[in-house]
Amino acid sequence: MIQRQRHRLAVAALFLGVWPHAVAAAPEVKAGGVALALPGPPGDFAEAADKLRTTFFEVLVPSTNRLLTAYAPAQSLIELNGRKAPVELDTYAMVEVPRQAEYSDCTPEIFEQILKTLGPSMGKFDGKNVGALEEEINLRLKSLGTTSVELGRPEMLGRIFQKTNASGFAMLMAFKQDDHSTTMATGVAMLRVKQRLIFAYLYRKYESPDAVTWVRKNLEPWVDAILATNK
Repeated sequence: MIQRQRHRLAVAALFLGVWPHAVAAAPEVKAGGVALALPGPPGDFAEAADKLRTTFFEVLVPSTNRLLTAYAPAQSLIELNGRKAPVELDTYAMVEVPRQAEYSDCTPEIFEQILKTLGPSMGKFDGKNVGALEEEINLRLKSLGTTSVELGRPEMLGRIFQKTNASGFAMLMAFKQDDHSTTMATGVAMLRVKQRLIFAYLYRKYESPDAVTWVRKNLEPWVDAILATNK
């Protein structure tokens, strides 16, 4: 079960590129030498500690990005850290920075151009890109000693919000490994924070349309909290 969960999360994270009960201070990290405070999503989310971040969540991040922070429900992290079965991470989140742009200032003009460039592609996804992503994923999974996966064509669900320094959209991602099929409702946000471009990803296993509703409801407040904390 734990191994299958790792593989499922790896597929989801690669395709896109993973606070406790008491209120805790937002974790601080650096992106391109700039200190950022990154609070977790609303609700019962905890930040993954160094051990899980380096041995588990970083495996889920494509080489084009660098993981800044990862979050999951507090109880799920306890179970994952203790390797208790079953370990269900059907809901989780990650913040990443693109490696090539990490040390470049993202001005308002550059951010606006990024949004204009991405805008036309938000309603579709090239089949050739799916094939390339599937190949990359399977190379990564092979290194983990597991079987290959088949990716379905992503279903783009449109923009959730757009504001001066952030934009978010939703999508459904489906894949199959052996006889196990999974679909994830996914929220993706691009943020300009202290002149740095970062990506926030929010995932929830799709079992009904409520999963998409949850992603739409929680992505924007999370982004707003990150922006407000870094003013």
